[in-house]
Amino acid sequence: MNIFIFQTTPGWMAGAWTEAGLKALALPQESPEAALEKLAAKLKARLSLLPAPAPAVGLLPAPAPAVGPAGTLVEEIEHYFSGVKVSFQTPVDWSGYTSFQRRVLEMVRTVPYGETITYGQLARESGSPRGARAVGGVMRANRTPLVIPCHRVLAAGGALI
Repeated sequence: MNIFIFQTTPGWMAGAWTEAGLKALALPQESPEAALEKLAAKLKARLSLLPAPAPAVGLLPAPAPAVGPAGTLVEEIEHYFSGVKVSFQTPVDWSGYTSFQRRVLEMVRTVPYGETITYGQLARESGSPRGARAVGGVMRANRTPLVIPCHRVLAAGGALI
């Protein structure tokens, strides 16, 4: 597993990459250390046991040259935070997810930018018509926010849960 940290306009982010794809992504934090702590929590690992991160890719004030899949992800996130509609193409490492979780997360990944879906709709579309609460649990287990846009899933009344 490779760990990388980078700076975005809203703050520092950290990610974990495996040969299969993006394993986890920490949303913006105030410092690189805080981003790494959030990443460790998503991976359910102690920070001291994670591999040393690659040198930070600073987007501020000027982007460092982006290379490889992590570099592509950093570019996509930079565009996202600047208001550009992004369809993340980053491969995801699905290991550790159940088949139900993967099915739900793959469906969420297809929700277009600017659109939303409810927990109930997502449950019905994933073959579990009474599984809205289970879908909520899957959203909480999402290790790769933004890439899998769980923020586009709302309660029936339109509220975030």
